[in-house]
Amino acid sequence: MINAYLFLYNLLLFTILLLAFPLAWKKVRPDGKFPGDWKERLAVYGKERSLRMKERRNVWIHTVSIGEFLSVVPLVSELKKKENVVVTLATRTGRSVAESRFPEIIHLFFPVDLYPVTLKAVREINPKLIVIVETEIWPSLLKVASDKKIPVLLINGRLSPASFARYRRFRFFMRRFVKLFSAITMRSTQEAGRIVRLGASAGKVEVSGSMKFDLALSMGASINPGEVKKEHNIPEGRKVVVFGSIHPAEEEPVVEISRRLLASHPGTVLIIVPRYLDRTQVYGILESRKMGYSRKSRPGKEAGASILIVDTYGELNKFYSICDVAFVGASLCPFGGQNPIEPTAFGKPVLYGKYNWHFLEEWKVIKEGGGGIEVDSFEVLHGEIVRLLDNPSLAEETGKKGHETLLANTGATKRNLLLLSRFL
Repeated sequence: MINAYLFLYNLLLFTILLLAFPLAWKKVRPDGKFPGDWKERLAVYGKERSLRMKERRNVWIHTVSIGEFLSVVPLVSELKKKENVVVTLATRTGRSVAESRFPEIIHLFFPVDLYPVTLKAVREINPKLIVIVETEIWPSLLKVASDKKIPVLLINGRLSPASFARYRRFRFFMRRFVKLFSAITMRSTQEAGRIVRLGASAGKVEVSGSMKFDLALSMGASINPGEVKKEHNIPEGRKVVVFGSIHPAEEEPVVEISRRLLASHPGTVLIIVPRYLDRTQVYGILESRKMGYSRKSRPGKEAGASILIVDTYGELNKFYSICDVAFVGASLCPFGGQNPIEPTAFGKPVLYGKYNWHFLEEWKVIKEGGGGIEVDSFEVLHGEIVRLLDNPSLAEETGKKGHETLLANTGATKRNLLLLSRFL
């Protein structure tokens, strides 16, 4: 029966890919940095890398993009000491960050989950273990791995109520493939229960907590706030507000809040970090309001501007380290929120919107620990920023509680490494 479902899945996926080809091609067509993008998505890797992967069996780790990849940086750092590691990613931004972080290991684009492509990818990558980060269920990959007796682990799994509701509609299909995972770790007891209800074997599911707490702690230890301020000519004593991972839908309201803050709190440095640099409209919004700004990639231009736009990837934590208040974006528009843990690594108070389902469990822990404040509108966000700027002791106490919460919730990376060791 599973083969019949797999055939229907592949037929549907192939049809969708054909229909969506013009749009998909725009994302995978060759460019100067990734000339072989589309080939890798068809499991064509080139002779040199294929030979390198076939020399020894590898641990294949798949993450979607930047956030998922960064969450496994401490795990990969430990794992690569003893194992050959191959990392696949779905996005170019994620691939760029991964290559800069671990230039010595092989990075590839994740292959399309069509059975013939997946079969070729498994033969080329030569894995002895496949590790999928967070919650991606790829039927063809699971079936190929099962047939070849290659264990597949799902780690740091997350399954929000909204995602669970979507998956549950197809439970008759999903349960046939979810049960093929060799082991699963989920962030919370609630999420573990949801994946079991989708068809996973209860005996294979464990609760590990979130590896993003470990990541935040390790990143916090590696960044020197004084050097960050010196690099960007921010004098000690100036207040700093960071708007991190801002979604395009949030940019105009954030610029308006910035205008009001500069009027009421002159001298404050406002740092805006767009989530999508290829889609951001923040420059045009600022220019239309005649608000000066500088850009991270162009030091010296517009020197002294009170607004800094971070137009580079992978550096958000540096700016969290120097802020007095942090707002974490994609949370005041219905996109589920970005990572609210990172500012707590530096003892900074976190403001987060009501659309936070991607980090529901982590945010619940932070909020209940007193390290964060949830806001339900941009007007409330502005008011909370002002309240924290005007009450440094409140900001310090909130940040302290957030850091204590972070420390109390680390350990997921170690638990997941122990799980991996059972299959190696």
